[in-house]
Amino acid sequence: MSPDRLTIRTPARLHFGLLGWGPALVRQFGGLGLMIEEPAIEFTAESSPKPLITGLLTERADRILEIVRARLADENIKVPSLWLQITKAPPEHVGLGVGTQLSLAIAAAAYHFAGQPVPPTSQLARLTGRGLRSGIGLHGFEHGGLIVDGGRKGPNDVPAMIARLEFPLEWSIVVIRPLKERGLHGREEIEAFRDLPAVPPGVTDKLCRTILLDLLPSVAAANIVDFGMALEELQREVGGAFAPAQGGRFHPCRAPEIIEECRKAGLVGCGQSSWGPTVYAFSDRPRSEVQELAMILDERLGIGRNSIIVTRATNRGAEIRVE
Repeated sequence: MSPDRLTIRTPARLHFGLLGWGPALVRQFGGLGLMIEEPAIEFTAESSPKPLITGLLTERADRILEIVRARLADENIKVPSLWLQITKAPPEHVGLGVGTQLSLAIAAAAYHFAGQPVPPTSQLARLTGRGLRSGIGLHGFEHGGLIVDGGRKGPNDVPAMIARLEFPLEWSIVVIRPLKERGLHGREEIEAFRDLPAVPPGVTDKLCRTILLDLLPSVAAANIVDFGMALEELQREVGGAFAPAQGGRFHPCRAPEIIEECRKAGLVGCGQSSWGPTVYAFSDRPRSEVQELAMILDERLGIGRNSIIVTRATNRGAEIRVE
């Protein structure tokens, strides 16, 4: 029997970088990323006489639900009409993985209301067409934490999770999003990857070595200084690979300036998530001090307090509550 009402909450993700692409690599892309507590997507779902989507991201959610309903119908799985009320969500295309999290959450809700067990995340990904380049959001939806994915060998593969660590929850994460800016997405992103030069094998080797021998051990040891150094080294190399498509190592809006201000403020591991423009930085100071620091950054940068949040990682995936 399907539930009367579902409440779903899924975290956002920070993407620290892809590891490589090009004909010299057997597996394409691969990457590293982290699931964070805020911002998050929250919505309720319940049966309805006719389909209805209210709140935030309504157009995107409507497209996702129609695709899911049609593909499940091909498998003789009938999804009843649903009312989705999306009460909380960051904007799309700002480097927080909103499309993946929303797609997986809606697909999970569809299975619930069809009276079916929710399948593994890999199947939800294939159903919704996610994970074409990165598996961080897919595995983060299920597990949370810091995730390394090993890329995909073929066009129908879902990137495998090859490492996952619990991330120190006492570390604060400052997330800064310049208003009105967007990263590459859709056709522009497809064309960018088509035109980008292949990543030299030596760069991929260095990125993998940095993750395996520097970044992951520093997280396991809760050493934020070493973590910050390793992450910024990763960002320099990744940014160089993406520079031909975005006009520099970071998003040309204000990302370079914001990253520099974060460093001056004593934050570590400063970088850009995915195509940006969202910037992140880390600190192990008391949360109250980091909150004050965020206010100072807001005054220096003048981009609006709603564009700066202080959050932490989450070591669990999406929460689905049946009511």
